[in-house]
Amino acid sequence: MDETLEISFEDCSQADAARFAQDLEQQLRETDPSAKLSFKKERPDSQDFGATLVLVFGTPVAIALAKGVSTFLQRNAGASIRISKSGEVIATNLDSRDASRIVEAFAGKKRS
Repeated sequence: MDETLEISFEDCSQADAARFAQDLEQQLRETDPSAKLSFKKERPDSQDFGATLVLVFGTPVAIALAKGVSTFLQRNAGASIRISKSGEVIATNLDSRDASRIVEAFAGKKRS
């Protein structure tokens, strides 16, 4: 069964968030070329490409994609992400030290 997650970037400018989203998209395409990725705009009237990355993936690739996110966060010191599913925040304020929380979020487990 496919899952849909949204990854957005916290505590940064819209321009930085868009740059992070594009960089993360590239990392995830390298990690798993079969993952379906797209960008979501916060405001439909803006001219940016979108600062939220939407992932559609099957369960078998969840750990690989979570590792891709961890690698991205290691490369982008100071970046912090929020992972949401169906509008509900699963994990927030994640950085490169949170590898296990990232895997849990991709596996669909909510942590209090």
